[in-house]
Amino acid sequence: MRKLMASEDFPKAVKDGDTITGTGFSFITPEELFIALEESFVKTGHPRDLTLLIPGGAGNLRGRGFDHFVHDGFIKKVISPYFNLTPALAKMVLEERVEGYMLPAGVMAQLLRDIGGKRPGLITHVGVGTFADPRLEGGRLNSLAKDSLTEIIKIDGEEYIRYKPFHIDVACLKVTTADQFGDATMEKEAGFLTTLPMAIAAHNCGGKVFLQVERIAQLGTLHPQRVVVPGILVDGVIIAKPENQWMTWREQYNPARSGEIRVGDIGLPPAEMGPQKVVARRAVYELKPGQVVNLGAGMPEFVASISWEEKIFDKVVLTVEAGMIGGVPGYGLMFNTASNPYAIIDQAAQMDLYDGGGNDCSCVGFAQIDKKGNVNVSKLNNRIPGVGGFLNVCPNAKKRVQCGAFTAGKSKIEVKGGKVHIMEDGNVIKFVDKVEQVTLSGEYAIKVKQPTIIVTERAVFHFTKEGLVLKEIAPGVNLEKDILGKMAFKPLIAPDLKPMAAELFESKMLHLNSKEPWKGFSLY
Repeated sequence: MRKLMASEDFPKAVKDGDTITGTGFSFITPEELFIALEESFVKTGHPRDLTLLIPGGAGNLRGRGFDHFVHDGFIKKVISPYFNLTPALAKMVLEERVEGYMLPAGVMAQLLRDIGGKRPGLITHVGVGTFADPRLEGGRLNSLAKDSLTEIIKIDGEEYIRYKPFHIDVACLKVTTADQFGDATMEKEAGFLTTLPMAIAAHNCGGKVFLQVERIAQLGTLHPQRVVVPGILVDGVIIAKPENQWMTWREQYNPARSGEIRVGDIGLPPAEMGPQKVVARRAVYELKPGQVVNLGAGMPEFVASISWEEKIFDKVVLTVEAGMIGGVPGYGLMFNTASNPYAIIDQAAQMDLYDGGGNDCSCVGFAQIDKKGNVNVSKLNNRIPGVGGFLNVCPNAKKRVQCGAFTAGKSKIEVKGGKVHIMEDGNVIKFVDKVEQVTLSGEYAIKVKQPTIIVTERAVFHFTKEGLVLKEIAPGVNLEKDILGKMAFKPLIAPDLKPMAAELFESKMLHLNSKEPWKGFSLY
């Protein structure tokens, strides 16, 4: 097999100053290839001064994924939508040891297609009026970042952002099987992410494409409809060690995530009673049977748990930005996968669905919300969570539900006896006078008349053109001390302010499956 090579030979194909891109999020991370590059740099000092173009932000919080590149001199620039799973890389950006840029995940996925097609970049409404807007930060994360990655253009009187294309030298991809020509299938992977667009982009830039695989097949034995990356794009194939070929950071292999089988029990226990469960339960009350719903990272992940516990997972279509449609989305280091999905599509296509308003509701988190309704999920003074797919899943959803804790920082909050008990409150205010970074514009939400509900463990707000309106308060919570006293601005208070539903705070099941409108409804 002419394209088969040893992992230690792979770094010799990477030149100093190259732009490297690679798949991965909580899954399909080419760990074998990243380790080989890191070992080569540590041993020889080469390749060096690399630019990382990261569509997903793969990492496990403990040094794997793109955190393998965190060595001074190894990289000079990083462009990524998400840093939460790569804290060492985020620290490198914050300490100004590398040029740092952030672009939305959907933009990164779609831009790869435009790079491959030699088009003049991606022109989209996504990011207008946010940190990606060149009139604000233009995606720059630190003072070393000088490049202009975006520009504003007008078409028929409307403003759009043009995200400029990049030159790609090397693409690192994780797949399951490759034949002797390099044709590759992904039957044991949890999804496709940007695998094919990345391969085409690198190839058409005159760069090289390398595959990390589990196994080699004879030429002609792979079903052509299952080939995700055709061999005409592939320059090298490396067989991974088993320890570097895990499906997710938590599971080496689970056929229910790849869609190979369906299981009756996905092994997801009910969430413990606490603030997260209260928020997720209240968020579910905003959903209706038959809706297409996106779940973001963080507290919204618990909505999947509630859907499984209450047996309504087949009555709504839960989706995640990586391309999974239906089933029960994963959580934590398995986020952006799903058990028993009904469909798995390319990440760029999933983002097209969201950008065009194809999801009825988006349940997403928040780090800060200000009095103008601006939301920050992407950057704070001391850390860079990253925007992820937030700017694709939110702006054109028919409804937005922001899910999060009322405060941040060390806290001790219990839910028992049908009430919220705040023994120690977080010392970080999240409802601020002005957000540190605009991830989503409140003005935009008003312009498109997007219903917006903000759900916390102690209060529920609606965002209207008049501002933030407090609509519900949790039992056991003091309005002045626990809500107004923990906000940097005073919200409007609805004249019909009412308590949050009592059953949200009880340890027993809600039995939604037997209640209207869920009773008797089934999508499948």
